[in-house]
Amino acid sequence: ITSYRGLHYRYDEYGRVVEKRGRNGTQHYRWDAEHRLTEVAVIRGSTVRRYGYVYDAPGRRVEKHELDAEGKPYNRTTFLWDGMRLAQECRLGRSSSLYIYSDQGSHEPLARVDRAAPGEADEVLYYHTDVNGAPEEMTDGGGNIVWEAGYQVWGNLTHEKETRPVQQNLRFQGQYLDRETGLHYNLYRFYDPDIGKFISGDPISLRGGINLYAYAPNPLSWIDPLGLTGEWVNPKDINFSQRTISPHDYAEIMRNGGWDWDRSPLRVIDIDGQLVSYDNRRLDAALEAGLDKVKVIRIDPNAPHPDSSTGKTWLQKFRERFRDRRNIKAGGIVPDKGLNSRPERTSRGCK
Repeated sequence: ITSYRGLHYRYDEYGRVVEKRGRNGTQHYRWDAEHRLTEVAVIRGSTVRRYGYVYDAPGRRVEKHELDAEGKPYNRTTFLWDGMRLAQECRLGRSSSLYIYSDQGSHEPLARVDRAAPGEADEVLYYHTDVNGAPEEMTDGGGNIVWEAGYQVWGNLTHEKETRPVQQNLRFQGQYLDRETGLHYNLYRFYDPDIGKFISGDPISLRGGINLYAYAPNPLSWIDPLGLTGEWVNPKDINFSQRTISPHDYAEIMRNGGWDWDRSPLRVIDIDGQLVSYDNRRLDAALEAGLDKVKVIRIDPNAPHPDSSTGKTWLQKFRERFRDRRNIKAGGIVPDKGLNSRPERTSRGCK
């Protein structure tokens, strides 16, 4: 995208945005050799403010700061990580916030523990999220709303209100709003909610799909907490959600390279660190074809299932499948983490 609704973008030879111009001013972006955003200059009229970003060896951002006229950093915020999830942010000389998530492996926030200064009592604030895990409200221990917001489809705010200063910066799962630029830090990339796309190409290149800048296909039920469009994993590392499947001819198509993984990836959820597939025939075919990698899309367990007329979530639909009578007849309820063994083919199996 070079122009959209009054915004204009300029790219470098690596496909990274280096300039964004609009009614609210101009932003210039500087990148390092690892395609990480390291500096932004925000120009509004005659005012120029510069910001810098620092990363650790795995590529996680560990510090953001403002730069003075001599290029020296000040007004630092540092970040601590638990694997690939943001665990804590510390605003130098001010306060710190510890993040708690809804489940192991999930990026959906549950609570935030704030400490204003050494010796002061901690305060716990609670997140209330939408169907895709984006925060809509924060409440204090008494149930009072201290922050609320609404979103457009691709993550831009329709409104934001605070009853007291709490500065809530989490957005889509795995995203952190940088208020100085309006960009969302998404671990491996930065996401621009003005256009619903990332401002640099996918680090996993075409393995993530032909659109190197795309976010998840549907922001209402799909998530991309790592900033990687899709994910390629070994099918041997994915478990099945049922004991039987109906016959199929997918394996031959996959073996001949004719399977369109962009249109038909495996939909999986992470259950206590184990990936479990909803698409069992595709997973079975990949194993039969001897593939060493398949494209998967991690589904938010708490998002509504598109085929449910009663608002059931993906996790509820998985559990229904685990307890399907055909599974029970074929050997019993499927365990919560699925089955590693390939299902039996029967004319009356699940899909």
